[in-house]
Amino acid sequence: MIGKLRVLIPRLITALMLVRVFCSSACGQEAIPKEAENGEFFEKQIRPLLIEKCLSCHDEKKHESGLRMTSRDALLKGGDTGPAIVPGKLDESLIIRAVEYLDDLKMPPKQKLGDTDIAKLKRWVSLGAPWPATSPPPNPVSDSAERNEFRVTSKQQNWWAFQPVKDSTPPAMKNSAWPRNVIDQFIGAELDAHAMLPAPVADRRIWLRRATFDLTGLPPTPEESAAFIADNSELAYEVVVERLLASPAYGQRWARHWLDLVRYADYHDGDAKARDVTCEPLQAWRYRDWIVDSFNRDLPFDQFIVHQIAGDLLPSPEGRDFYADGLVATTFLSNGAWDRGDADKEKMVSDMVDDNIDTIGKAFLGLTLGCARCHDHKFDPLSQRDYYALAGVFYSTRILKELGAKGGNYTLNRVPLVDKASVTQRAEQVRQVNELEAKVKELDKTLPKPPDNDPSRLALIAQRDKLKGEMLPEPPLAEAASEGGTPGGLFPGIQDVPIHVRGSYARLGPVVPRGMPGFFAGERQMPISSGSGRREVAAWVASQANPLTARVIVNRVWQWHFGEGLVHTPNNLGLLSEPPSHPALLDWLAARFVQDGWSLKKLHKRIMLSATYQQGSTVRRELVEKDPENRWLGRFAVRRLEAEAIRDAMLFTSGRLDPQPVGPAQADLAAACRSLYIQTARWDRSNYASLFDAANPDASVEARSVSTVAPQALFLLNNSVLLEQARNLAGRVIRDVPGDAPDVENARIQRVYRLLFCRVPGDEELAIARQIIAQRDPSKQDSGWVDLAHVLLCSNEFVYID
Repeated sequence: MIGKLRVLIPRLITALMLVRVFCSSACGQEAIPKEAENGEFFEKQIRPLLIEKCLSCHDEKKHESGLRMTSRDALLKGGDTGPAIVPGKLDESLIIRAVEYLDDLKMPPKQKLGDTDIAKLKRWVSLGAPWPATSPPPNPVSDSAERNEFRVTSKQQNWWAFQPVKDSTPPAMKNSAWPRNVIDQFIGAELDAHAMLPAPVADRRIWLRRATFDLTGLPPTPEESAAFIADNSELAYEVVVERLLASPAYGQRWARHWLDLVRYADYHDGDAKARDVTCEPLQAWRYRDWIVDSFNRDLPFDQFIVHQIAGDLLPSPEGRDFYADGLVATTFLSNGAWDRGDADKEKMVSDMVDDNIDTIGKAFLGLTLGCARCHDHKFDPLSQRDYYALAGVFYSTRILKELGAKGGNYTLNRVPLVDKASVTQRAEQVRQVNELEAKVKELDKTLPKPPDNDPSRLALIAQRDKLKGEMLPEPPLAEAASEGGTPGGLFPGIQDVPIHVRGSYARLGPVVPRGMPGFFAGERQMPISSGSGRREVAAWVASQANPLTARVIVNRVWQWHFGEGLVHTPNNLGLLSEPPSHPALLDWLAARFVQDGWSLKKLHKRIMLSATYQQGSTVRRELVEKDPENRWLGRFAVRRLEAEAIRDAMLFTSGRLDPQPVGPAQADLAAACRSLYIQTARWDRSNYASLFDAANPDASVEARSVSTVAPQALFLLNNSVLLEQARNLAGRVIRDVPGDAPDVENARIQRVYRLLFCRVPGDEELAIARQIIAQRDPSKQDSGWVDLAHVLLCSNEFVYID
């Protein structure tokens, strides 16, 4: 070990000399959950748990052992045995020790909480036990929906996000020469108002690398870089953006963004041998590929929404009796995060309904609809009646074939992606083959057993084999939604459902007609007289009259280009969010987005051709101090690449990337496919992607955290996959620059820098690179070049864009 360290230390020192630290503030930090997210977590996960499991013994009227659990202060004060919680300290929090049954005190006393509920409480305490200040105690005498006391406040009525989108007039700015399009007028006016100047234009190679990673998740090639730098025409930037948007890699890159939002997973279990085929989302990859295709063909975003909520109800554009894209798109509803073998089947179904409502609210509307499951929303104009009006829609939707036995796994609803005639014909062929095989077996049971060449037996076998040869192939399947409730469940058909008092199906209140939230869709909605109501929900969400939908997706696209949205909480535009930094710009972009036919590609182009996007990241220190969070967008914010882009860039620059789709996701990190096609498993958080902050597939993730931790460095130094890419990169450089080239060493160093960084090395970097090459292991061919490739792949410049 000591010998290995002696070899590694000089290389690490050399690597540090090469690293260009663009963003030191990111190092050593993990993203801190936002206050709005903490409040939502309490309202959605902790409050219902306290109501259901704790308050029967620890409310204001009955407080056993002197403990009330009706407020944060009450928990901090505690009861006879001391404080119930110590925020941020699990080991010192009695409530955690009690629910884990670690001591004599065991709560709840009759039955231990499930692992999921214990994990929620532990997370809550770790977050500091957030309890929104405006939240009343979680023990109302009866639900407000039963008392019909829901009222919309003036603050809710006038909240900016709930107003119609305004097509604002672009303002003027002092430096009239700076704007390249209207976006810059809005940004420039705010910079003027804060006595700031925009950053200088980014170097062309920096902009090209930024734009190429943004749209494709891959770096530009040296040839693309040279062509762009040589193009002095006014359309040079536009040509690049158009080329990137036309690349199949665009859909692969932007599909990954979307999959973060919709809690996508390829599987539950990362171990293929342990998967239960009845409940594993084995066909989820078809939804993934549909997302890729939808982005690449620029499917209008309103249609994109409708397909995912109600695609099974859409007619086929070809006039067929099935619509494959529509069916596959509704995998959005069936590929969710919920317990699969729950003994309480009714709770499991209600959790599925909640997951659908919650994800639709966050992903499409920027609303935390799920927070109204147990009570009226504490911040936004959403009543519990609104929630169960929507719940009736999704209780009337079928995503399970059957619930399964108590404690057993459910079976997903799988729908053939062929016409009904083909399904019927194949079923008849299978019946006939089975019938003939049964006759052969019956014949073989007769005594004496007929010989193998018995004419009757041979005739049956010939007939069977002929039918097998003519049999239609097994049809492809989709884990699609369909009309109708869950067979065997509490609500097995298409029907309105009652309010679940305090969120519990065991305590039912008045029945609520299916519909949309009254404040947002109007109190005089047409009744849903047929079908589940998903068609109506989809139309409401995707309506240009909906004030939220266009704002939400425009804000997300801005976030994915700049690192932060104009609203910093993309999943929540409600009253717990901060207002947008540039409200007039957000509305102007939303209005143009709809006018452009809900085209994402046109939105990309508008943003990327702005002077705002073309700014450099380097400005004077006083400007950074004046706007440390870059809220006014006077510079481009440096950011680290995501896990997928880092891996894909390594494969791409080494010449080993295979960009083609692969069907079902691959388990092998060393596979040559794009990272989009490497499996995401809900139960596996110990993989490469998770190490580099990939989205948790158990929730709708609006923005990934960025951590810098020691295991990342160890992975980059020692993992066999990375070492193999270093060898591949070295091999490519050696092939690209043959040994008989003039000044071959210098040419190869320049080649690897162009491949990785879109630039040539400086004199000091050349000297260091030669030093690394000279320290090669004589017993290993080309080891110096492998070491150089490894060092450069581990550099900050490779994994950051500026």
